[in-house]
Amino acid sequence: MTKSLFLNLVACLLICITFNQTRAASPPDHYLVSYKLKYSFTQDSLDKFWKASHIPQLVVPVRNAVDMYEITYKGMWLDSSFIIAKGVMYIPKTDKPAAEMVYCHGTRISLDQSYGIQDLEQVVCMMHAVDNYIALFPFYYGFAGGEKEHVYQDAWTEAMATTYMIKACREVYNQIGRSTSGQLFLTGYSQGGHASLATHKMLESGAFPEIHLTASSPMSGAYDMTGEQAKTMFRKYDQPHYLPYLIVSYQYAYHLWPGDVYDVFKEPYKSKMREVFAQPRVKDFGDVNAMLPRVPGEMLVDSVVERFNSDTSFAFSCKLKENCLCNNWVPKAPVQLCACYGDNEVMYQNTEVAYAAIRAKTDKIHKKVFGKYLSHNPCAPFAILNSKFFFNNFRKGKKHPERFSLGKKLVLAIGIDIANRQAKKHMKETGKVEGDALASIKGKKK
Repeated sequence: MTKSLFLNLVACLLICITFNQTRAASPPDHYLVSYKLKYSFTQDSLDKFWKASHIPQLVVPVRNAVDMYEITYKGMWLDSSFIIAKGVMYIPKTDKPAAEMVYCHGTRISLDQSYGIQDLEQVVCMMHAVDNYIALFPFYYGFAGGEKEHVYQDAWTEAMATTYMIKACREVYNQIGRSTSGQLFLTGYSQGGHASLATHKMLESGAFPEIHLTASSPMSGAYDMTGEQAKTMFRKYDQPHYLPYLIVSYQYAYHLWPGDVYDVFKEPYKSKMREVFAQPRVKDFGDVNAMLPRVPGEMLVDSVVERFNSDTSFAFSCKLKENCLCNNWVPKAPVQLCACYGDNEVMYQNTEVAYAAIRAKTDKIHKKVFGKYLSHNPCAPFAILNSKFFFNNFRKGKKHPERFSLGKKLVLAIGIDIANRQAKKHMKETGKVEGDALASIKGKKK
């Protein structure tokens, strides 16, 4: 064994730390730094928003008014220090004890964050809050003025940012006199699917015994980072931004490459990516995609591609493997995985691989895969409804929460059929799949 190979193996072992390990730290007395009421939504104003946004009350009824709070809290960073992070919390205005629901958001590169229902993903929180869920929306580390930088698709930092927000928000409940039912649900879409499943795994690792999870419903996440999702690196792919985002993020957190990380990119991508990821980050993934080749691997120097394809000790490959969520754990709380067959961004095979690996060890995992022509963004509303119906069944104490009533099945089936037909027509007419982000929740484009 050559010296360089030996050093690579050592580096790989150091990088591939077991996910369930926790960093020793002296926790602060309180995780909550501050909370601030940002908006109050009356039931009447929400009824009008529902109508304008084409959200059917039959499916998602507005049962109460909602207050939205900005949360500033302390979460654990990679070196065991505690850093400032941000998020928002939607509180239903009712005296009834509420379940907690955490929604982990999808990929964002720009560090700015919106507050309130002008952010389409926060509409998901509102859809739960009007039905007596306390809905939490962590921004992840580095966003909205939080400290450090966001580490993209990194299970540990995603889970810690989410978990410590839960802890901080529970300090708020005491101060505003809000009671909970004791039920906690996790969900999220795209990167949020990965983050919610990572948080599920973290909460059951034994590191946070005071937090009891009821169920999770991750949606369209890239759980198989070195398998199905890695295949997109060497074929035409509509979202090439994911590759430089991963490389720059992992370098920031784990120092995988010696020297300048941008040396892994060919020109002109080296100069462009240096500009994109410079602080403050203002471009988002659509802007970044326009700068990049359609085959992501073509932006990398040949030596990096060769190592990725042939060297099992390559540090980047090791880090990707560490962030796979398919193997080496058995969920205790039930999991429902949602995805669409037509997804051309986070391929549905991620869900199939994760389901098969976990199903071999436990029957507490379920899946809802649908929509032959529904790509990543048009899939979202139906995955979100599947998740909410799943959580509602737990609140009602149903013996088989993965089984929906005939009425809910019909609503989903009819909605998916209409959307599927529209997507098929769009593809036939334009040769392209639809991609309207979560705008389909509101029935209009962004």
